Amino acid sequence: MLAFNDVSLSRMTPRLLGVVVFFAVSTFAVADTAAGLQAFKNKDYATAYREFKAAADRGNAEAEFNLGLMYARGIGVEQDIQEAMRLYELAAAQGNAMAQFRLGVRYSQGWGVQQNYVEASHWYQMAADQGDPHGEEGIAELYEEGYGVEQDYKAALYNFRLAAAHGLPEAQYNLAQLIEKGKGTKRNETEAFGLYKKAAEHGYAPAQERLGAMYASGTGVTADASQAYFWSTLAAKQNEKNAERRLAAMAAKLSAEQASKVKQTADEWKPVLAAK
Repeated sequence: MLAFNDVSLSRMTPRLLGVVVFFAVSTFAVADTAAGLQAFKNKDYATAYREFKAAADRGNAEAEFNLGLMYARGIGVEQDIQEAMRLYELAAAQGNAMAQFRLGVRYSQGWGVQQNYVEASHWYQMAADQGDPHGEEGIAELYEEGYGVEQDYKAALYNFRLAAAHGLPEAQYNLAQLIEKGKGTKRNETEAFGLYKKAAEHGYAPAQERLGAMYASGTGVTADASQAYFWSTLAAKQNEKNAERRLAAMAAKLSAEQASKVKQTADEWKPVLAAK
């Protein structure tokens, strides 16, 4: 993908029309988008805006999305949520999954638009249908809570599994939560532990906290004070309060030398690269 992304949405024309428009776009639009991306990476926002604008004016979906992000975040331009929404919708109508997901986020959170979970579910599902892991995660969360759709734990599990398979830590954690609690499936603490571990290895703090708790209690895994202390230390560094409260109890089960070695290992630990 040429598009950059946002850390931090009305149905349009059929996707087929978007495909037709996309293939009608001049190859110059693709060049403009690539040049804009490079300028953005170089923090030359004026050039990035100019290149994205030229490509967006010719109907390039990725440029529309990128330009929308600049307006949404006020980077290189004055922040303008309405203009960002207009550009997201243009890109989403052409099948741009990132724009569809971003529309879902805005409608679910009520950022710049009136909160509308039904509309959010529409856009999340559009992105998920294209295999976008963030769209899969978004629609799964709505199914889990019953926001904008009928509550359906099995549908939530299905979509969380899809997103988790892409390596998305949030999805791995949320899937583990459902499996550990037996929502929509048979309860399986061992499987949940494995999913928490994957998310924890990506540096996802809630999963690190839960992993520490499971090692401390022997839930889904053999109890191990050293591992409980290790994962709780990592989670505590990210301000997970339950992990902070657990540290003293776990340290008391270790010798001073053992605790020191575990802490040093935690200080040197680096997360596995997660899905973007």
